[in-house]
Amino acid sequence: MLKVVEISECFPNKFKPVWGDFILQHVKALSEYCSVITIVPLRFVPPREIFAFNPLKLFSNFYKWISDLLSTSDFGEKNLKVIYFPFFSLPRPYFDSVNKKFTEFFFYNSIKKKLLSENPDVIYCNWISPWADVASRLAKEFHIPLIIDHHEDIPTLKKLFPNDHKVILSKFTNANGIIVHSSVNKSDLENEKIELPEINVIYLGQKFPVIDHKKEFNFSELKLVCISHLSEPRKNIDVLLNSMKDISMKLNSKLLIGGDGKLKQNYERLSESFSLGKIVTFAGSLSQKSIGEILDKSDIFILPSFPEAFGVVFLEALAKGLPVITCKGNGGGEELLKLGYPVILAEPNSAESLADSVLTLAGDKEKMKSMSECGKEIVTRYFSWGKNAQSTYDYILNLTKIYNAN
Repeated sequence: MLKVVEISECFPNKFKPVWGDFILQHVKALSEYCSVITIVPLRFVPPREIFAFNPLKLFSNFYKWISDLLSTSDFGEKNLKVIYFPFFSLPRPYFDSVNKKFTEFFFYNSIKKKLLSENPDVIYCNWISPWADVASRLAKEFHIPLIIDHHEDIPTLKKLFPNDHKVILSKFTNANGIIVHSSVNKSDLENEKIELPEINVIYLGQKFPVIDHKKEFNFSELKLVCISHLSEPRKNIDVLLNSMKDISMKLNSKLLIGGDGKLKQNYERLSESFSLGKIVTFAGSLSQKSIGEILDKSDIFILPSFPEAFGVVFLEALAKGLPVITCKGNGGGEELLKLGYPVILAEPNSAESLADSVLTLAGDKEKMKSMSECGKEIVTRYFSWGKNAQSTYDYILNLTKIYNAN
């Protein structure tokens, strides 16, 4: 049986039980076709969200954080094995700026030792930074191919590493194959004019059952919803809140924003400054079950993030029958449009355009209904973890055959 070693720091743990859930769904589905060993680097650096001015609160938060991480244990089921790899590191971005020497010095031999008995056929690295160097060295030492699954969009990568992005992008040249999840992401990577292996677009999946009935909309008071982490400005939650000033004056509606992150308090203050306290609700971090329940009760999904590599949450909204509004140039939105879904694409970073998009859609009941039905068909046809696993397995199998033949 083909044996795949995946590396992903983004993966659920007891402190962040929904973080990287889509990677968990991916490896579980892939393990139906082959053996999958997932190495999860578990960083012991106190996250921003545990800090508090109150010493007792700080101690309580710190104790919960360290207890949750220490109690996160390896697990396995059928052909899947998940190995958590605890390590202490510098805070980012300092860790990323020295990642090659740091990761290789502290972790390479330990990871190699764990894999010696596994005899893998391929190394599959999720994200280019910070683990691609370790993955590349492992692949060379085991004489097996390396696949990089590039979940990040290129503009964000350049913004995160303004001085080092060319060095980071050069890591792609060590791969034997690259996987991305939208045509926008593929095009952006190809435009970097570096020598790359074949880039393959493989669609992600989503875990909610596609509703088997017609979506019922509450046209008397439309419930708008946005699900996103609140850690990066590129998610444009401030643009969404700005748009709600206009929307709330012309449309009887409420907005729920689900998600947490370092910018949450800033957005809450911004909402209050716009006098949106009775219209906008910040729900905080949500379980997958809660996300499903919220989507069931909502009418329109909005995520104006730009740039964006894809966005699994778009698929979850479609599965629940919600019309989707996002931005032009958004990887997920553009890919859905390419597949025949009439997604509403506002101008990036424009509160006025976003408000117009919401108000226009809200005024067209038939379009909302047709978008709902079309979205369910699109997500059923293209976006399931089973389809993702089948495509990934076929790609890996073909790549290993070519590699071993040379």
